[in-house]
Amino acid sequence: MRIAFVFGSIPTRNDRETDLRRAVVDKKDWLGQEAESVRAALDRRHPGSAVSVHIMYTIDGRAESSGVEWFATKPMWPMTRRSFYQGKQWSRRFMRGILDWKPDLVHWQMNSYAYTFHLAARSLVKHGIPYVYQHHGPHLARKGYIRRILRYPNTMAERGIYLTKYHEEMYREGLGLDAAKSRIIRVGYDERFRPLDRAACRAKTGFKGEPTLFWAAGITKRKDPITVLKAYETVAPEFPKSHFYIAGSGLIDGEVDALIASSPVLQRQVTRLGYVNNALLPEMENAADIYVMGSRGEGFCVSSMEAMACGLFPVLTTVPCFVEQTDGGRLGELFEPGNVQQCAACLRRAIGDVQRRERIRRELPETVRTLTWGYAANQLVDLYEEVLSERAGR
Repeated sequence: MRIAFVFGSIPTRNDRETDLRRAVVDKKDWLGQEAESVRAALDRRHPGSAVSVHIMYTIDGRAESSGVEWFATKPMWPMTRRSFYQGKQWSRRFMRGILDWKPDLVHWQMNSYAYTFHLAARSLVKHGIPYVYQHHGPHLARKGYIRRILRYPNTMAERGIYLTKYHEEMYREGLGLDAAKSRIIRVGYDERFRPLDRAACRAKTGFKGEPTLFWAAGITKRKDPITVLKAYETVAPEFPKSHFYIAGSGLIDGEVDALIASSPVLQRQVTRLGYVNNALLPEMENAADIYVMGSRGEGFCVSSMEAMACGLFPVLTTVPCFVEQTDGGRLGELFEPGNVQQCAACLRRAIGDVQRRERIRRELPETVRTLTWGYAANQLVDLYEEVLSERAGR
């Protein structure tokens, strides 16, 4: 079985990485983790199978990681700007590379990008290659003409994979799709994220704070660290022993630095760590107590699952995936995106109600156990087998 993963973005949490091999081996993001997990599941069930990943990138290149082949295509100028090459452009060379690999099935990871998905779907249908798509965006396109462009590729797909029931209903009803083709298969987290010895992790990381708050995500407007920092600024004086560590970098680094520099409270009780390799996060998260993120939109956030698997109490927003991950807020605190006052109230409860926080922290690792990459990969291979069996019988 030959499965080609296709995505328009770069494969690393550090989007400034320019070396492809370093990106996909040392700094791979969820796409690489998903592809490698599928490769492992296929090896167990269909020896001799192959998995490839095709991405738009800042360079042309090839790399290999854990048996997965990576193919990167650099778009033509001026599409090398990040806002263009992350899936929003069309490249004949990119599509030709996918076809030349001769996949049995394409797993398309960027169905929100209307033009690219539409043109690619027509090419795949023309060449008789079945494809499934996996939806990762926070919402369906709001403009009617974009939805019309999306209808063909979503309709022609063998299956549509969604991360939450909310997103499945949104797409199915908004585009008039066949419910029988929809599947809910969530992205996963690496099993390295699990409870470790807290004292050892505190000693190794040097983390301080009682309690310790932690952020591990991009520093972007969508992740919204500004709301979280403003909320923590109002709460921190009530809990002078608390400390907030922020791991990540991104497009609004300067805005975050300026906010911290303008506040004596934040200067004293916030530490920015910059980009942190994913391999270092399990120890950092086991050295912390509370995970905070202010996202305004998510598919099914991986970093929050990683944190919960390590036993961090989550303070998140009310976007659908966080509602599902926390069982409607039972297993954490939820606030409306962008609402500083609500975020502050959630932080105050998370920090102040120690008994509830510690009870939930003990419960979390077992609660998220069925959200690992291995679990998700087996579901995906089941789906591939189903699709290819149907195609063979037509």
